Amino acid sequence: MSNNTKVEQLAATNKANAEAMLALLRSTMDNIEKFANLNFSALRDNLQTGAKNADAILAAKDPKQAIAVQNSIAEPSLESARAYYHNLYELVLGMQKDITSVMESHYKALSENAENAIEETKNQMPAGGDIFATAMKSMLQANSEAFERMNFMAQQIASITDSNVKALSSINAPAKAAGAKPASATSAARKSSAK
Repeated sequence: MSNNTKVEQLAATNKANAEAMLALLRSTMDNIEKFANLNFSALRDNLQTGAKNADAILAAKDPKQAIAVQNSIAEPSLESARAYYHNLYELVLGMQKDITSVMESHYKALSENAENAIEETKNQMPAGGDIFATAMKSMLQANSEAFERMNFMAQQIASITDSNVKALSSINAPAKAAGAKPASATSAARKSSAK
């Protein structure tokens, strides 16, 4: 292979790396937009629901009715939070898949080809070629580290979101069971008063 061919191969590899990075950035921007829409929608819904709930509590004629209204608010609020975290979880998983896809299918192969081309070119370049090779290797290393950090962050966010979804799911089950207990207690009280 001539020096020109190797330099062209290196330039093509760098262009492909740049395209991969741009694809990741586009995906990230799309996900940021989806995240902003999700948060805006959740905020709007929470404000509307909060105002409606406040009106219902204020309309209560006595403390017992106010407590009943508050209890009726808890389950829909929990369901709303679960839906939010579920949507967030799906968004984060999509982002993580995009990053992983770019890392696995494109970037690693290109980096290996680029490193090979740099080594071959370095040996055939005139004086100062090793400086160019070192600069190119440094750039490839920086790109690789950036990809790895983005992938790690996406995994961390997915893990945190997964924990939140699981925590909300575990809160929901006792809430339903707690709702069932008073009914059992009420029927037991009815049975003892009927005797």
